[in-house]
Amino acid sequence: MFGTSPTVIEAHGPDQSVVTAVVRAVATVERRPVKTLPPLADSINPDALTTCIADSNTTGHVAFDYSGHRVVVDIDGTVTVD
Repeated sequence: MFGTSPTVIEAHGPDQSVVTAVVRAVATVERRPVKTLPPLADSINPDALTTCIADSNTTGHVAFDYSGHRVVVDIDGTVTVD
């Protein structure tokens, strides 16, 4: 599915965890309910992702594949799905 879907950008914040932002963004790209997606833990450790983003005081990003898409989570909380 790489390159066949539009890029979706979603930010996490106090009302939404980075894990929730990732899953919702991928569900938006796939136009299907969140509950029908595979577990995020099949692609990346959700706790490690949260810790990496929350505890960082530098710039950078975490990139991984999830449900056939490339997901990039920037340290500022921006989630991009291609």
